Order: sequence, then C-alpha cells, then structure tokens
Amino acid sequence: MLLLLACTAADIDLVGDSGPPAIVAAPAFDPMSGLAWTFESDAGNTARILDSNGATVREGVGTQGWDGRDREGDLVATGTYTVEVGEATTTLAVVRAGLVDARAGDDGGASALRVPLYWHRAGTAQVATEPFSAVSSIDRDGKPTSLPAVGATLGLPATGEGEPLAYRWDSRPILTLAFGEQSELGAANLDEGELSVVAEGWTVIDGSPASGTVTLQRDAAIGSTLGVSEETLSLQVVSTGASGATYPVNTLAVPMRVYRVHDGPTWYEEGDIYRPWVAAIDPALRAIEGTAPTREAALDALVNWVYEDLGLEYDTRYGASAYTTYVRNDWERANFDMSAFIDLRYGTTVNCTDCAGIIVAYGNMIGALAEYAIIGWNFDLNYILAIGGDDYTHCPFGNGGCSFSYHAVTVSETLGAVWDATLALDGDDDPGSEPNALMMVQAVAPSEYLERLSPDRTSYDYQSQGTMQ
Repeated sequence: MLLLLACTAADIDLVGDSGPPAIVAAPAFDPMSGLAWTFESDAGNTARILDSNGATVREGVGTQGWDGRDREGDLVATGTYTVEVGEATTTLAVVRAGLVDARAGDDGGASALRVPLYWHRAGTAQVATEPFSAVSSIDRDGKPTSLPAVGATLGLPATGEGEPLAYRWDSRPILTLAFGEQSELGAANLDEGELSVVAEGWTVIDGSPASGTVTLQRDAAIGSTLGVSEETLSLQVVSTGASGATYPVNTLAVPMRVYRVHDGPTWYEEGDIYRPWVAAIDPALRAIEGTAPTREAALDALVNWVYEDLGLEYDTRYGASAYTTYVRNDWERANFDMSAFIDLRYGTTVNCTDCAGIIVAYGNMIGALAEYAIIGWNFDLNYILAIGGDDYTHCPFGNGGCSFSYHAVTVSETLGAVWDATLALDGDDDPGSEPNALMMVQAVAPSEYLERLSPDRTSYDYQSQGTMQ
C-alpha cells in the first residue's frame, strides 16, 4: 500500500486522451488532523466547497490546501461535500478519526501471553478485558484529544493516565483500538472515504475504521530479553482513491509501557495478590534489563540486584528477620511482607529468611519458579561475605558467633540449584580459610553449596514457596 506524505497525488494523469477535466485528491479529510486537504486539476487552480444542500461553504480554495473551515473560520461538520474546480466536480467525505480506547489481548500463549498486573496499595487487580488507555471524547474544546501516556508513578493510574502492560518476553501483543463515534464536528462519518489503517511493524487482523474497531498484532516479539519496553504505536488512518492511491487522513498514537516477564506468575498460591505487582516488577525488571529469558538467568540477575544494589546489610547482631515470619512457627509457612519491603518500612537490615523471601517473591512474580529451602541445624561456618559486608569472615556475629542455627536459601523446584542473596561463598579450593575468592550463589549445585557453606554435616530440611502479603 502506498502512503503519500501529503494529501496530493503526484505523477498521475489528470485527464486521459479524452474526457472531462478531472480532480485528483484524497476522498476523505479530517479537519482536526493538522493536514490540509489539497487537490490537482487541469480544470483550474481554485475550488469551491459545497455542503450536502448545495450551499457554498468555502470558495477560492487554492491547490495549496483547505483547512476544513468555512467562510466564518469555523470548522465544518462531518459529512459529504461537493468540490467544484471549474467544470470538474468530486465528492469529499469530511471525517473525524480519533481513538477512544485501547485494549490489550493475547491468544493464550500461542504467539502472545498477557499477564495482568496488580497495584498493591490500592488492592486493585488489572482487568484484562478493560481498556489500558482511554479518553472520554476524541475532541475537547475544539481540539483533538489523544490516548494518554502511561502513568509516571507506580501506583494505580489516575484518571486520564494509561496503564502499563505485562507480556511474556517473546509475545507479539494484540491490541484492539476503538474509534470514537461522535465528535464536536458531529458523527465520525468513518464509513465514508474508503478508510483503512496502516501501522509499521503491526498487521491488521480484524476490523476497520468503518466497523468502529481495529485489531492489530505486532509483527515481531516485544524483545529477546527480560526488561521494560517503552514504545508508541503510530497508527496511520488513510483513504484510498479511485486510482488505488492512498492518502493520509490522520496519525494516531498509542503510548505503551510493556513489562517483559519470563512467564505468567509461578506461585502455587492463587488470587490477585499473587499477580505481578507494578511497584515490585518495575524496578526489578529495569535493574535486570537485558537478562536472557531463562529461569536460571532471571534468578541469577535478581540475586545480583538484591545482593549488590539495594543497600541491604546482614543483621550481624541478632540474625533476625525483618520482613519474613513463620506462620504459627511452621517452617513451611514462611510469609514474606512484600508491601513493607517495597517501602523498606522496617529498615535495610535483613537476614537469610528475608533475602530468600525477596528472591522467591520477585522470581515467582515474573514467572521464574523458585522456592524456599531451610538448611539445618546449628552448624559452623566456612568463610562467607554477608550482604552489605566488607570482608570475608567465618564468624559474622563476632568472636564466638561462628555458626548459624539454620539458613534459608532459594532453590529450584527439584532442588537442582541454589540461589542465595544473603551471602557470597569462598570460591577457592579451601573455603575454610583465607585467602578468599568471591563466589556469588547463582545456580550453584546443592552439594557444592553445602560443602562451601559449612565444614559440618548439613542438609536441606524442607522446600516450600510460602506466602506473600
């Protein structure tokens, strides 16, 4: 499809070997688009515009263009108009092409998987069938309105702001865009002027402006890694003339923020609260932007982020947890207070159950399946570098404090690997003495982890995801 850059057609024979003078121009025109309606004709250089009753609306319109205003300078109403250039005539549909809402969908994961989001402070879950962006009218006070940008804060968007979206990283999002039926110019008149839409990088799979909605799918995946995509879909509304040439009618924008997650949430628990929290995954995915879309790589990157970048430090006085509690002292019912952690309500001093809870919560939110495991009991330590610490030590609690009563880590579903954001191990041949070599705990084999953590006999006592609040 040829999309010309102005409302004129170049290099077209205006008149054949014989026949009446012709007018070459776009068959449709949106006065609020910012584009002028122009024409070419061998019948003259000025045009007269008449309404459906034959009354003159505007005269003396030159080939440089008509702005859609009448003799008094007011925008004309939508409808069908007659254009006269000398003895030649043509019809012109004045239309109003604007979007009132945008909805995001998927096909169940065949080519797109959308993951609805959750705003924890409002206790509000995203409704997948509702618009993620909308306006009440395509016009306001004589000016066109546009679909809004996504809200700048991570709370529930205010009225007039767009919502972010989350899709599996390899998805080709599917959007359904609704055109307004009414404007300050009258009925939209979208069934006239042979209107269609074009969007670079997207394919129309259903609908048209005349039907009121258009459904498009992105041609390529939103990315090849985990992270956050900020983009604007540019939708060109065009009209097609009798010769097959296309002319621009309006350009409409759909701003989007898309979180590229590994998969749908992998919590064993169900309910809205176990969806991805916007305030949690936004900073997390920005921190791990560019991470390969595998579970192992996602958990590796989260460990780096928590251990190195969040400013947390290990509680070397009590080893007490700040954000994780065990419900009724049941080791298999660890509850992580994500709401408090996002605000650092209880400070930056943490212990192993906190760090394991962070990785489990963030990991399962973005679809990287993870669980807790408890290592027990009352065992001495080899050299470790605790989160927020400066030096390796085998006595993190000072002289006489050279052991753990237990230790919490993050593991895979089948205990095939261990992740630990609480500490780094000594990665050299002798983890029980100095010197020490930094070894981050990222997908470490369970047996190697135990050998490097402690000189004593230890074991993994239980495995569970726990819960979140």
